Amino acid sequence: MVFSSPIFLFWFLPLVLFFYYLVQKPYRNYVLLFFSLIFYGWGEGEFLVIVLLSIVANYVFGLLIGNSDSKDRKKWWLIAACAFNIGLLLYYKYANFFADNYNFTAKVLGFSPMFWEKIILPLGISFFTFHGMSYIIDLYREKFEAQRNPFKLALYITFFPQLIAGPIIRYKDIYQEIDNRQENYQLFAEGAKRFIVGLAKKVLIANMLGRIPAYVYEMPVEEYNGLFNWLALVAGGLQMYFDFSGYSDMAIGLAKMFGFNFKENFNYPYISRSMKEFWTRWHISLSTWFRDYLYIPLGGNQKGAFRMYINLWIVFLLNGLWHGANWTFIMFGVIHGFFLTIERLGVSKLLKHIPRPFTSIYVFLVFSSSIVLFSMKDLSQAGLFFSKLFDFNHINIYSRGFLYMTVEWFFILLLAIVLCTPVVEYIYKKIPANRTRNIVTNIILLLLLVISAGEVANGSYNPFIYFRF
Repeated sequence: MVFSSPIFLFWFLPLVLFFYYLVQKPYRNYVLLFFSLIFYGWGEGEFLVIVLLSIVANYVFGLLIGNSDSKDRKKWWLIAACAFNIGLLLYYKYANFFADNYNFTAKVLGFSPMFWEKIILPLGISFFTFHGMSYIIDLYREKFEAQRNPFKLALYITFFPQLIAGPIIRYKDIYQEIDNRQENYQLFAEGAKRFIVGLAKKVLIANMLGRIPAYVYEMPVEEYNGLFNWLALVAGGLQMYFDFSGYSDMAIGLAKMFGFNFKENFNYPYISRSMKEFWTRWHISLSTWFRDYLYIPLGGNQKGAFRMYINLWIVFLLNGLWHGANWTFIMFGVIHGFFLTIERLGVSKLLKHIPRPFTSIYVFLVFSSSIVLFSMKDLSQAGLFFSKLFDFNHINIYSRGFLYMTVEWFFILLLAIVLCTPVVEYIYKKIPANRTRNIVTNIILLLLLVISAGEVANGSYNPFIYFRF
Protein backbone atom coordinates (compact mmCIF):
# COMPACT_ATOMS: atom_id res chain seq x y z
CA MET A 1 0.00 0.00 0.00
CA VAL A 2 1.42 3.38 -0.98
CA PHE A 3 0.40 6.82 0.25
CA SER A 4 -0.54 7.93 -3.26
CA SER A 5 -2.93 5.03 -3.88
CA PRO A 6 -6.73 5.24 -3.80
CA ILE A 7 -6.97 2.53 -1.12
CA PHE A 8 -4.75 4.54 1.24
CA LEU A 9 -6.09 7.99 0.49
CA PHE A 10 -9.81 7.23 0.41
CA TRP A 11 -10.12 4.27 2.79
CA PHE A 12 -7.14 3.46 5.00
CA LEU A 13 -6.24 6.97 6.19
CA PRO A 14 -9.82 8.06 6.99
CA LEU A 15 -10.42 4.80 8.88
CA VAL A 16 -7.25 4.97 10.99
CA LEU A 17 -7.91 8.64 11.84
CA PHE A 18 -11.51 7.87 12.75
CA PHE A 19 -10.69 5.00 15.11
CA TYR A 20 -7.58 6.70 16.50
CA TYR A 21 -9.51 9.75 17.70
CA LEU A 22 -12.57 7.70 18.61
CA VAL A 23 -10.84 5.73 21.37
CA GLN A 24 -9.39 7.12 24.58
CA LYS A 25 -5.67 7.96 24.78
CA PRO A 26 -4.53 4.76 26.58
CA TYR A 27 -5.71 2.70 23.58
CA ARG A 28 -4.44 4.86 20.72
CA ASN A 29 -1.08 3.10 20.44
CA TYR A 30 -2.91 -0.19 19.93
CA VAL A 31 -5.00 1.37 17.15
CA LEU A 32 -1.85 2.60 15.41
CA LEU A 33 -0.14 -0.77 15.81
CA PHE A 34 -3.15 -2.65 14.48
CA PHE A 35 -3.48 -0.45 11.40
CA SER A 36 0.30 -0.42 10.84
CA LEU A 37 0.31 -4.21 10.62
CA ILE A 38 -2.62 -4.06 8.20
CA PHE A 39 -0.74 -1.43 6.18
CA TYR A 40 2.28 -3.69 5.77
CA GLY A 41 0.31 -6.89 5.38
CA TRP A 42 -1.96 -5.44 2.68
CA GLY A 43 0.55 -6.07 -0.07
CA GLU A 44 3.19 -8.07 1.79
CA GLY A 45 1.06 -10.44 3.87
CA GLU A 46 3.43 -13.38 3.46
CA PHE A 47 6.29 -11.29 4.87
CA LEU A 48 4.44 -9.99 7.91
CA VAL A 49 6.01 -12.83 9.88
CA ILE A 50 9.47 -11.39 9.07
CA VAL A 51 8.51 -8.04 10.59
CA LEU A 52 7.06 -9.77 13.65
CA LEU A 53 10.22 -11.88 13.99
CA SER A 54 12.31 -8.70 13.89
CA ILE A 55 10.13 -7.14 16.60
CA VAL A 56 10.28 -10.17 18.89
CA ALA A 57 14.04 -10.65 18.46
CA ASN A 58 14.90 -7.00 19.10
CA TYR A 59 12.53 -6.91 22.07
CA VAL A 60 14.20 -9.96 23.65
CA PHE A 61 17.72 -8.74 22.89
CA GLY A 62 16.77 -5.37 24.34
CA LEU A 63 15.65 -6.98 27.60
CA LEU A 64 18.83 -9.07 27.76
CA ILE A 65 20.99 -5.98 27.31
CA GLY A 66 18.90 -3.94 29.73
CA ASN A 67 18.94 -6.64 32.43
CA SER A 68 22.66 -7.47 32.14
CA ASP A 69 24.76 -6.26 35.05
CA SER A 70 28.04 -6.80 33.23
CA LYS A 71 29.48 -4.60 30.48
CA ASP A 72 30.99 -7.64 28.77
CA ARG A 73 27.66 -9.46 28.81
CA LYS A 74 25.91 -6.41 27.38
CA LYS A 75 28.51 -6.31 24.62
CA TRP A 76 27.98 -9.97 23.70
CA TRP A 77 24.21 -9.48 23.57
CA LEU A 78 24.78 -6.39 21.40
CA ILE A 79 26.91 -8.44 18.99
CA ALA A 80 24.27 -11.18 18.89
CA ALA A 81 21.49 -8.65 18.21
CA CYS A 82 23.45 -6.93 15.43
CA ALA A 83 24.34 -10.32 13.93
CA PHE A 84 20.64 -11.23 13.87
CA ASN A 85 19.58 -7.98 12.18
CA ILE A 86 22.44 -7.99 9.68
CA GLY A 87 21.87 -11.69 9.02
CA LEU A 88 18.21 -11.03 8.28
CA LEU A 89 19.20 -8.31 5.83
CA LEU A 90 21.96 -10.40 4.23
CA TYR A 91 19.69 -13.37 3.66
CA TYR A 92 16.64 -11.62 2.24
CA LYS A 93 18.33 -8.77 0.38
CA TYR A 94 21.74 -10.06 -0.66
CA ALA A 95 21.62 -13.87 -0.86
CA ASN A 96 20.47 -13.78 -4.50
CA PHE A 97 23.31 -11.39 -5.37
CA PHE A 98 25.95 -13.58 -3.73
CA ALA A 99 24.53 -16.74 -5.30
CA ASP A 100 24.40 -15.22 -8.79
CA ASN A 101 27.98 -13.98 -8.53
CA TYR A 102 29.18 -17.34 -7.19
CA ASN A 103 27.51 -19.15 -10.08
CA PHE A 104 28.97 -16.70 -12.61
CA THR A 105 32.47 -17.17 -11.18
CA ALA A 106 32.02 -20.95 -11.04
CA LYS A 107 30.98 -21.00 -14.70
CA VAL A 108 34.04 -18.97 -15.71
CA LEU A 109 36.37 -21.26 -13.73
CA GLY A 110 34.70 -24.43 -14.95
CA PHE A 111 33.12 -25.40 -11.62
CA SER A 112 29.60 -26.69 -11.16
CA PRO A 113 27.16 -23.92 -10.20
CA MET A 114 25.01 -24.39 -7.14
CA PHE A 115 21.25 -24.68 -7.30
CA TRP A 116 19.61 -21.59 -5.85
CA GLU A 117 15.94 -20.73 -5.60
CA LYS A 118 15.40 -16.99 -5.78
CA ILE A 119 14.42 -15.28 -2.53
CA ILE A 120 11.74 -12.59 -2.73
CA LEU A 121 12.72 -9.29 -1.10
CA PRO A 122 10.37 -8.22 1.72
CA LEU A 123 9.23 -4.63 1.30
CA GLY A 124 10.96 -2.13 3.59
CA ILE A 125 13.42 -4.61 5.10
CA SER A 126 16.29 -2.10 4.87
CA PHE A 127 14.29 0.34 6.96
CA PHE A 128 12.85 -1.85 9.69
CA THR A 129 16.16 -3.66 10.29
CA PHE A 130 17.93 -0.31 10.64
CA HIS A 131 15.24 0.74 13.12
CA GLY A 132 15.84 -2.40 15.14
CA MET A 133 19.62 -1.94 15.09
CA SER A 134 19.47 1.70 16.17
CA TYR A 135 17.25 0.70 19.10
CA ILE A 136 19.69 -1.99 20.21
CA ILE A 137 22.85 0.10 19.76
CA ASP A 138 21.46 3.17 21.53
CA LEU A 139 20.17 0.95 24.33
CA TYR A 140 23.70 -0.45 24.73
CA ARG A 141 24.99 3.14 24.81
CA GLU A 142 22.52 3.81 27.65
CA LYS A 143 20.56 6.49 25.77
CA PHE A 144 17.39 5.09 27.38
CA GLU A 145 16.11 2.10 29.28
CA ALA A 146 14.91 -1.09 27.60
CA GLN A 147 11.30 -0.98 26.45
CA ARG A 148 9.46 -3.58 28.51
CA ASN A 149 6.15 -3.25 26.70
CA PRO A 150 6.46 -5.28 23.46
CA PHE A 151 3.55 -3.45 21.86
CA LYS A 152 5.29 -0.09 22.22
CA LEU A 153 8.48 -1.40 20.62
CA ALA A 154 6.35 -2.98 17.89
CA LEU A 155 4.73 0.41 17.24
CA TYR A 156 8.15 2.05 16.91
CA ILE A 157 9.30 -0.50 14.31
CA THR A 158 6.03 -0.80 12.37
CA PHE A 159 4.51 2.72 12.60
CA PHE A 160 3.09 2.91 9.09
CA PRO A 161 4.25 6.41 7.99
CA GLN A 162 7.90 5.28 8.07
CA LEU A 163 7.66 1.49 7.83
CA ILE A 164 8.47 0.76 4.20
CA ALA A 165 10.32 3.80 2.84
CA GLY A 166 11.55 5.80 5.81
CA PRO A 167 12.68 8.20 7.00
CA ILE A 168 14.81 6.17 9.42
CA ILE A 169 13.58 7.12 12.87
CA ARG A 170 15.66 6.69 16.04
CA TYR A 171 13.89 5.20 19.03
CA LYS A 172 15.60 7.74 21.29
CA ASP A 173 13.90 10.56 19.37
CA ILE A 174 10.33 9.32 19.77
CA TYR A 175 10.12 6.94 22.74
CA GLN A 176 8.78 9.69 24.98
CA GLU A 177 6.07 10.45 22.41
CA ILE A 178 5.13 6.78 22.31
CA ASP A 179 4.50 6.94 26.05
CA ASN A 180 3.14 10.46 26.32
CA ARG A 181 2.35 12.70 23.36
CA GLN A 182 0.03 15.62 22.95
CA GLU A 183 -2.33 15.70 19.97
CA ASN A 184 -3.85 19.08 19.18
CA TYR A 185 -5.56 20.92 16.34
CA GLN A 186 -2.50 23.00 15.43
CA LEU A 187 -0.21 19.97 15.12
CA PHE A 188 -2.86 18.06 13.16
CA ALA A 189 -3.32 21.01 10.78
CA GLU A 190 0.45 21.30 10.26
CA GLY A 191 0.58 17.60 9.53
CA ALA A 192 -2.30 17.73 7.07
CA LYS A 193 -0.69 20.63 5.20
CA ARG A 194 2.66 18.84 5.08
CA PHE A 195 0.97 15.68 3.79
CA ILE A 196 -0.77 17.61 1.01
CA VAL A 197 2.49 19.25 -0.07
CA GLY A 198 4.21 15.86 -0.15
CA LEU A 199 1.35 14.27 -2.08
CA ALA A 200 1.46 17.07 -4.67
CA LYS A 201 5.25 16.77 -5.02
CA LYS A 202 4.85 13.06 -5.63
CA VAL A 203 1.74 12.93 -7.82
CA LEU A 204 1.92 16.18 -9.76
CA ILE A 205 5.68 16.60 -10.20
CA ALA A 206 7.59 13.34 -9.69
CA ASN A 207 5.11 11.21 -11.63
CA MET A 208 5.06 13.62 -14.56
CA LEU A 209 8.85 13.96 -14.66
CA GLY A 210 9.25 10.18 -14.50
CA ARG A 211 7.58 9.50 -17.82
CA ILE A 212 10.64 10.15 -19.98
CA PRO A 213 13.19 8.39 -17.68
CA ALA A 214 10.87 5.36 -17.54
CA TYR A 215 10.64 5.35 -21.34
CA VAL A 216 14.39 5.75 -21.88
CA TYR A 217 15.47 3.10 -19.36
CA GLU A 218 13.15 0.57 -20.97
CA MET A 219 14.14 1.27 -24.59
CA PRO A 220 16.64 -1.01 -26.39
CA VAL A 221 20.21 0.15 -25.75
CA GLU A 222 20.84 0.54 -29.50
CA GLU A 223 18.25 3.35 -29.50
CA TYR A 224 20.05 5.42 -26.85
CA ASN A 225 20.88 8.96 -28.02
CA GLY A 226 22.09 12.21 -26.52
CA LEU A 227 18.73 14.00 -26.47
CA PHE A 228 16.72 11.41 -24.56
CA ASN A 229 19.63 10.33 -22.37
CA TRP A 230 20.19 13.89 -21.14
CA LEU A 231 16.46 14.40 -20.60
CA ALA A 232 16.32 11.14 -18.64
CA LEU A 233 19.36 12.10 -16.56
CA VAL A 234 18.10 15.57 -15.66
CA ALA A 235 14.46 14.62 -15.22
CA GLY A 236 15.47 11.49 -13.30
CA GLY A 237 17.48 13.51 -10.78
CA LEU A 238 14.55 15.85 -10.20
CA GLN A 239 12.09 12.95 -10.12
CA MET A 240 14.12 11.18 -7.43
CA TYR A 241 14.15 14.31 -5.26
CA PHE A 242 10.44 15.05 -5.56
CA ASP A 243 9.52 11.37 -5.26
CA PHE A 244 11.49 10.69 -2.08
CA SER A 245 11.23 14.11 -0.43
CA GLY A 246 7.52 14.01 -1.21
CA TYR A 247 7.24 10.64 0.53
CA SER A 248 9.20 12.00 3.50
CA ASP A 249 6.91 15.05 3.64
CA MET A 250 3.89 12.77 3.73
CA ALA A 251 5.47 10.59 6.43
CA ILE A 252 6.33 13.62 8.58
CA GLY A 253 2.86 15.06 8.02
CA LEU A 254 1.10 11.81 8.92
CA ALA A 255 3.21 11.49 12.07
CA LYS A 256 2.18 15.00 13.16
CA MET A 257 -1.46 14.09 12.66
CA PHE A 258 -0.97 11.42 15.34
CA GLY A 259 1.11 13.60 17.67
CA PHE A 260 4.62 12.46 16.62
CA ASN A 261 7.42 14.77 15.52
CA PHE A 262 9.82 13.27 12.99
CA LYS A 263 13.07 15.02 12.10
CA GLU A 264 13.51 16.52 8.65
CA ASN A 265 14.92 14.22 5.97
CA PHE A 266 15.69 16.71 3.18
CA ASN A 267 17.00 20.27 3.13
CA TYR A 268 17.24 21.44 -0.49
CA PRO A 269 20.16 19.13 -1.38
CA TYR A 270 20.57 20.45 -4.92
CA ILE A 271 21.74 23.88 -3.72
CA SER A 272 24.81 22.27 -2.11
CA ARG A 273 28.29 23.55 -2.91
CA SER A 274 29.88 20.11 -2.66
CA MET A 275 29.04 16.44 -2.43
CA LYS A 276 30.06 16.56 1.22
CA GLU A 277 27.41 19.21 1.86
CA PHE A 278 24.95 17.29 -0.32
CA TRP A 279 25.06 14.32 2.06
CA THR A 280 24.14 16.61 4.96
CA ARG A 281 21.00 17.63 3.06
CA TRP A 282 19.92 14.45 1.22
CA HIS A 283 18.23 11.53 3.01
CA ILE A 284 19.53 12.97 6.28
CA SER A 285 18.22 10.08 8.36
CA LEU A 286 20.30 7.57 6.35
CA SER A 287 23.51 9.61 6.17
CA THR A 288 23.43 10.35 9.91
CA TRP A 289 22.67 6.67 10.62
CA PHE A 290 25.82 5.61 8.80
CA ARG A 291 27.76 8.42 10.47
CA ASP A 292 26.69 7.56 14.02
CA TYR A 293 26.63 3.75 13.81
CA LEU A 294 29.44 3.04 11.35
CA TYR A 295 31.74 5.94 10.43
CA ILE A 296 32.37 7.21 13.98
CA PRO A 297 32.70 3.71 15.55
CA LEU A 298 35.26 2.88 12.83
CA GLY A 299 37.28 5.88 14.01
CA GLY A 300 35.86 8.61 11.79
CA ASN A 301 38.54 11.19 11.08
CA GLN A 302 40.24 10.79 14.46
CA LYS A 303 42.83 8.17 13.47
CA GLY A 304 44.73 9.87 10.68
CA ALA A 305 44.04 10.76 7.05
CA PHE A 306 44.59 7.27 5.62
CA ARG A 307 42.20 5.65 8.10
CA MET A 308 39.66 8.42 7.46
CA TYR A 309 39.61 7.66 3.73
CA ILE A 310 39.28 3.93 4.40
CA ASN A 311 36.32 4.62 6.73
CA LEU A 312 34.77 6.92 4.15
CA TRP A 313 34.98 4.30 1.41
CA ILE A 314 33.57 1.58 3.69
CA VAL A 315 30.59 3.80 4.52
CA PHE A 316 29.77 4.66 0.91
CA LEU A 317 30.28 1.18 -0.46
CA LEU A 318 27.81 -0.04 2.17
CA ASN A 319 25.59 2.96 1.40
CA GLY A 320 25.47 1.76 -2.20
CA LEU A 321 24.77 -1.82 -1.17
CA TRP A 322 22.04 -0.61 1.21
CA HIS A 323 20.18 0.75 -1.82
CA GLY A 324 20.26 -2.55 -3.66
CA ALA A 325 22.00 -5.88 -4.31
CA ASN A 326 23.65 -5.29 -7.67
CA TRP A 327 27.01 -4.12 -8.98
CA THR A 328 25.27 -0.97 -10.21
CA PHE A 329 24.50 -0.03 -6.61
CA ILE A 330 28.07 -0.75 -5.57
CA MET A 331 29.19 1.58 -8.37
CA PHE A 332 26.82 4.21 -6.92
CA GLY A 333 28.80 3.97 -3.69
CA VAL A 334 32.12 4.06 -5.59
CA ILE A 335 31.11 7.27 -7.39
CA HIS A 336 30.21 9.04 -4.16
CA GLY A 337 33.26 7.70 -2.35
CA PHE A 338 35.43 9.02 -5.20
CA PHE A 339 33.97 12.53 -5.23
CA LEU A 340 34.03 12.84 -1.44
CA THR A 341 37.67 11.73 -1.48
CA ILE A 342 38.82 14.23 -4.11
CA GLU A 343 36.91 17.01 -2.35
CA ARG A 344 38.74 16.26 0.89
CA LEU A 345 42.04 16.16 -1.02
CA GLY A 346 41.62 19.80 -2.06
CA VAL A 347 38.78 20.18 -4.56
CA SER A 348 36.49 21.52 -1.79
CA LYS A 349 38.76 24.58 -1.45
CA LEU A 350 38.36 25.25 -5.16
CA LEU A 351 34.58 24.85 -4.96
CA LYS A 352 34.37 27.57 -2.30
CA HIS A 353 35.60 30.14 -4.84
CA ILE A 354 33.11 29.12 -7.53
CA PRO A 355 29.66 30.82 -7.60
CA ARG A 356 26.96 28.65 -6.02
CA PRO A 357 24.89 28.15 -9.21
CA PHE A 358 27.85 26.38 -10.85
CA THR A 359 28.69 24.26 -7.82
CA SER A 360 25.02 23.31 -7.54
CA ILE A 361 25.07 22.18 -11.17
CA TYR A 362 28.15 20.09 -10.38
CA VAL A 363 26.39 18.47 -7.41
CA PHE A 364 23.20 17.86 -9.37
CA LEU A 365 25.01 16.26 -12.32
CA VAL A 366 27.12 13.99 -10.09
CA PHE A 367 24.11 12.75 -8.15
CA SER A 368 21.77 12.49 -11.15
CA SER A 369 24.40 10.53 -13.05
CA SER A 370 24.88 8.18 -10.10
CA ILE A 371 21.19 7.39 -9.72
CA VAL A 372 20.93 6.45 -13.39
CA LEU A 373 22.59 3.26 -12.13
CA PHE A 374 19.49 2.49 -10.04
CA SER A 375 17.55 1.85 -13.24
CA MET A 376 20.21 -0.17 -15.07
CA LYS A 377 20.23 -3.97 -15.01
CA ASP A 378 24.04 -4.08 -15.12
CA LEU A 379 27.16 -1.96 -15.56
CA SER A 380 27.31 -2.77 -19.28
CA GLN A 381 23.95 -1.11 -19.90
CA ALA A 382 25.02 1.86 -17.77
CA GLY A 383 28.21 2.21 -19.81
CA LEU A 384 26.23 2.27 -23.07
CA PHE A 385 23.89 4.90 -21.62
CA PHE A 386 26.73 7.26 -20.68
CA SER A 387 28.63 6.62 -23.93
CA LYS A 388 25.63 7.96 -25.87
CA LEU A 389 25.22 11.21 -23.92
CA PHE A 390 26.93 13.19 -26.67
CA ASP A 391 25.62 11.22 -29.62
CA PHE A 392 23.00 13.39 -31.33
CA ASN A 393 23.29 11.71 -34.72
CA HIS A 394 20.89 8.84 -34.18
CA ILE A 395 17.71 10.56 -33.01
CA ASN A 396 14.59 8.94 -34.39
CA ILE A 397 12.05 11.74 -34.94
CA TYR A 398 9.30 9.11 -34.98
CA SER A 399 10.27 7.85 -31.52
CA ARG A 400 7.41 7.35 -29.09
CA GLY A 401 9.43 9.36 -26.59
CA PHE A 402 8.51 12.60 -28.35
CA LEU A 403 4.89 12.00 -27.31
CA TYR A 404 5.95 12.60 -23.70
CA MET A 405 7.72 15.88 -24.54
CA THR A 406 4.60 18.00 -24.16
CA VAL A 407 4.28 21.62 -23.07
CA GLU A 408 2.92 20.34 -19.77
CA TRP A 409 6.01 18.13 -19.23
CA PHE A 410 8.44 21.00 -19.88
CA PHE A 411 6.40 23.29 -17.62
CA ILE A 412 6.65 20.73 -14.78
CA LEU A 413 10.39 20.37 -15.50
CA LEU A 414 10.93 24.13 -15.13
CA LEU A 415 8.69 24.23 -12.06
CA ALA A 416 10.69 21.39 -10.50
CA ILE A 417 13.96 23.26 -11.08
CA VAL A 418 12.55 26.27 -9.23
CA LEU A 419 10.97 24.26 -6.41
CA CYS A 420 14.11 22.28 -5.63
CA THR A 421 15.60 25.58 -4.44
CA PRO A 422 14.37 27.64 -1.43
CA VAL A 423 13.26 30.55 -3.68
CA VAL A 424 9.51 30.03 -3.18
CA GLU A 425 9.94 29.44 0.56
CA TYR A 426 12.01 32.63 0.81
CA ILE A 427 9.37 34.69 -1.01
CA TYR A 428 6.57 33.18 1.09
CA LYS A 429 8.33 34.10 4.34
CA LYS A 430 8.68 37.70 3.13
CA ILE A 431 4.89 38.01 2.84
CA PRO A 432 3.46 39.38 6.11
CA ALA A 433 1.73 36.68 8.15
CA ASN A 434 -1.91 37.73 8.25
CA ARG A 435 -5.39 36.39 7.70
CA THR A 436 -5.28 37.00 3.94
CA ARG A 437 -2.05 34.99 3.54
CA ASN A 438 -3.53 32.15 5.57
CA ILE A 439 -6.73 32.08 3.49
CA VAL A 440 -4.84 32.10 0.17
CA THR A 441 -2.46 29.40 1.44
CA ASN A 442 -5.35 27.17 2.51
CA ILE A 443 -7.13 27.64 -0.83
CA ILE A 444 -3.96 26.66 -2.71
CA LEU A 445 -3.50 23.60 -0.47
CA LEU A 446 -7.13 22.60 -1.01
CA LEU A 447 -6.72 22.88 -4.78
CA LEU A 448 -3.52 20.81 -4.62
CA LEU A 449 -5.35 18.15 -2.61
CA VAL A 450 -8.28 18.01 -5.04
CA ILE A 451 -6.04 17.86 -8.13
CA SER A 452 -3.71 15.30 -6.54
CA ALA A 453 -6.62 13.15 -5.39
CA GLY A 454 -7.99 13.29 -8.92
CA GLU A 455 -4.67 12.06 -10.31
CA VAL A 456 -4.60 9.26 -7.73
CA ALA A 457 -8.14 8.25 -8.61
CA ASN A 458 -7.17 8.10 -12.31
CA GLY A 459 -4.60 5.46 -11.46
CA SER A 460 -1.90 6.84 -13.77
CA TYR A 461 1.88 6.17 -13.67
CA ASN A 462 2.61 6.11 -9.93
CA PRO A 463 5.74 4.28 -8.74
CA PHE A 464 7.58 5.00 -5.51
CA ILE A 465 11.26 4.65 -6.38
CA TYR A 466 12.53 4.08 -2.84
CA PHE A 467 10.19 1.12 -2.27
CA ARG A 468 12.78 -0.93 -4.16
CA PHE A 469 15.40 -0.24 -1.51
